[in-house]
Amino acid sequence: MLRSQPVFLYAAADTTRAPRAVIFFFGNDIGFWKPHRQLAASLARAQIAVAGFDMRPLLRTLPPRGAIRDSTFMAAIEPIIAHSRHELGGDQVPLIIAGHSLGAEIAIWTAAYTCEPQVAGVLAMSPGSRSHLRVSVSDIMNGPEPTEPGSFSVAGAIGDVPSGERIAVIRGTKDKLTRADPALMAAGGNRIERFPVFLAGHSLKGLTMAGFEARRALDWLLDPSRATR
Repeated sequence: MLRSQPVFLYAAADTTRAPRAVIFFFGNDIGFWKPHRQLAASLARAQIAVAGFDMRPLLRTLPPRGAIRDSTFMAAIEPIIAHSRHELGGDQVPLIIAGHSLGAEIAIWTAAYTCEPQVAGVLAMSPGSRSHLRVSVSDIMNGPEPTEPGSFSVAGAIGDVPSGERIAVIRGTKDKLTRADPALMAAGGNRIERFPVFLAGHSLKGLTMAGFEARRALDWLLDPSRATR
């Protein structure tokens, strides 16, 4: 099944023991690109397995709008995540659902509305305030956020993430979508945390600092005793 999907698997470095966690990572509107692959390789060396997913082909196959679009996406993504976890030896370890930009918003939606087992939380890199289960020209051109029927409030989806799961937001301090954060943080309450990447923009291409903040965020997601405030 996975051979037919654009899934990129990064096994944890020490294959003699289980990974610390498995991350299922939704790429952005131009795919699972080089900075994502570099981050995945870095995390694999730290014993965190990663399944990177280029979601564009799947989104193109969905019905045009409405509840049937949502349910079709749910039915498609759940087995992809399950098979990826199994291939990475992570059936019994915590799952982090992650993504960047549009992928971060869809990661939050997935955590809120699918039924994946053992989800520890969401790692959302550069999310906005509204999104949809498709890639539009406006997304690619960094245009206005979607408002069409079937689009969703990211803060609303955060409110629907199960209560036992945490949400970590990684945000470049020069990201124009920083304006979304007050609503996102309010929706998450005491189970959401923001990890700033200083002088970085929306793309987070400079992954030296973004990677450092991602590891900090993962430590917080996987260890409930940690507090950063």
